[in-house]
Amino acid sequence: MSLDTDTQPPRDAQASRGSRDVRLAQALLRLGAGVVVHASLPLADLIALAQQAAERGAALTLRGAHERSTADLERVAMAGRGQVTFDLSG
Repeated sequence: MSLDTDTQPPRDAQASRGSRDVRLAQALLRLGAGVVVHASLPLADLIALAQQAAERGAALTLRGAHERSTADLERVAMAGRGQVTFDLSG
């Protein structure tokens, strides 16, 4: 008898959770709420969230930003037009 000790959810579940997180963040930003998301989301999603934050005057915070390249962070910053905070702490 073997026991499965893997504590990570299956990849499909992780991808599904990421999509859900993005949809929820979009809904909250539409209402003008500040949102904190992890920088490991796909770059296209981060840019879209940053644009939405800029349009609504809402705050978007990226946790784990140190994991992204400088170029990626610059693209998100440009899209957010001053509404994005980058958590660079490790």
